[in-house]
Formats: sequence, structure tokens, C-alpha cells
Amino acid sequence: MKHLKMAIGVPLLFGMLYGCSSDKATNETDKTTVKQEETNTNTDKNANTDTNTNKDTNKDMNNNGQAGTTENLPYNFAEFSLDVEYSPTESYEVDYENETKGVDVELDDDRNNVKLRGDEALAKLEPMFKKLKFDASTANDEVIDHVISVFGIDKNYTSFELEVKFADGTKKEYKKTK
Repeated sequence: MKHLKMAIGVPLLFGMLYGCSSDKATNETDKTTVKQEETNTNTDKNANTDTNTNKDTNKDMNNNGQAGTTENLPYNFAEFSLDVEYSPTESYEVDYENETKGVDVELDDDRNNVKLRGDEALAKLEPMFKKLKFDASTANDEVIDHVISVFGIDKNYTSFELEVKFADGTKKEYKKTK
């Protein structure tokens, strides 16, 4: 009787282990994962379609002179990054980015020990930004001289680097080394 239980029990045990093998469970899990990924992909495609539609609407509205991204900019640029080096340890840096998520502004002036961020930096820089009257077609030397004048940059700098992304999306770099 003991041998009979063993003769039936061992094959039964192997049958159960085979039935619960990891291949079958993995395949079912993989199918579920694929279905979830397909759902996420479809959702992402729908979200991208909506976003693209909004971008196209903004472009159309900008061309008509109505609301849109370029009209929402307070200056003729969306990004302004100025880096003036006086020595290896002294520099004057301004970073301004106006993006859909918000405005990011920083001012670092090593010579005057000034480090401002956010609203404080914008309050200090805004009068200067309003005085900037150049666009992508303005000559490089003219832009550099104008920025030096508006920001009161000491002419004893060793290098001047300015990167601007204009309201129309054009990006330009201005560099001068002494």
C-alpha cells in the first residue's frame, strides 16, 4: 500500500510541478504587459495629437497677431545667457529662460558678490532687458557693444559670450575675446 501511494504520488507531484512551470506563467504575464504597453502607447499618441494641435493653433494665432507663445514674451527673446569673464575667479553671468513651464532667471556677479535667483534676479535685470533693442539680423559687434553698454560691463573683460534664442525661435551666439 505504501508503494502504491508512492507510485501514484510521485508522478502526480511531477505533473503538478510541470503544470505550474514558469514558462506558462511568464507567457501570461508577458501578454498582460504587452496589452498594458499598447494601451499606454495609444494614450501617449492621443496626448501627442492634442499637444500638436495646440502648438499648431498657437502658431496660427501668432501669425494672425493674436495670442500665442511669441506674443506672451515680454522681450524679443525667450532665452538670454550672458557670460563675461574677467579672470579665472571673477565673472558676470546672466541666465534668463522663458518657457511654457515658467520663467527661470539667475544673476551671478562675482565682482560685486551678488547672487540672485527668481523674482529678485528678474527685478534687477528687467530694466536692462527692456533696453535691449536688437534682433537676429543685428550685426554681432553692434549686439556686443549694446549689451556691454546696457549691462554696464567693465571693458577690462577677457571673454564675452552671449547666447540668445529670439522670440521667432532663431538662436544666435555672440563671442568676443581680448
